[in-house]
Amino acid sequence: MRKIYFNLLLIVLFSLALASCKKEVTSKANDTSSLIIVNGVAGNNYLLTNFNGDHLNGIYYSGMNDILYGNFEFFRGYSGGQKLGLYQIPDTNANSKPVFNLALNLPVNTIHMLFLMGTAQDPDQLLTTDTLAYHPPSDSTMGIRFVNIAKGSAPVAVNLAGQANGSEAGNLPYKSLTRFKNFNAGSAISSYTFEFRDKATGELLGSCTVDGVNNDGSSSTPNFRRYRNFTIALLGASGGLAANRVLIIDEYRGF
Repeated sequence: MRKIYFNLLLIVLFSLALASCKKEVTSKANDTSSLIIVNGVAGNNYLLTNFNGDHLNGIYYSGMNDILYGNFEFFRGYSGGQKLGLYQIPDTNANSKPVFNLALNLPVNTIHMLFLMGTAQDPDQLLTTDTLAYHPPSDSTMGIRFVNIAKGSAPVAVNLAGQANGSEAGNLPYKSLTRFKNFNAGSAISSYTFEFRDKATGELLGSCTVDGVNNDGSSSTPNFRRYRNFTIALLGASGGLAANRVLIIDEYRGF
């Protein structure tokens, strides 16, 4: 009988421990922020993230997320004062120094985008705190903004293909960005093509097409554009280190 009572006590204690753990996880989900990291550092293939800053703690590659050049990754689960080190391959070892060693401020329930640009020898960054454009269910729209993170570039202008230079942004210097603007995402429009041009000369620096705008939303043709927000970034570096390219970044919409 004593053994039965003892086993029952263990079951109760184990159940309470599970409930406590579950409560902690739920609380953490409510006390977080969202962070998108964009790798625009020319001359490297990958950047590895270390949310312990410059302390590798013997992990090296293990436990790090890699971000390919010209791509982005979404992170959640961090808030408040947050260290972040970013390392390049193949220099991730016990004596490595991070390309970036940042101290971020990520208040709870905020949305951020961290743009990384320049080169490993001359890195630069831009952190934004974003308020996303709202899209009422009654309106078929999507939000788009533009950013220039091509280090060493002259001011650029952005236009829709076929329209005048600067129709969407007339003056976009390095490390500057526009506000989100709503675009029609109804059934009559299948895509938008945006062009980045040198503001002074009109030279085409890069372009991208936002497609699938009027997909019907079925399982075979899902619609990833309507009611969502996107940042379109011009990447590159002067001196021939990296050709200009344009990246479409999907903004996270919740927590």
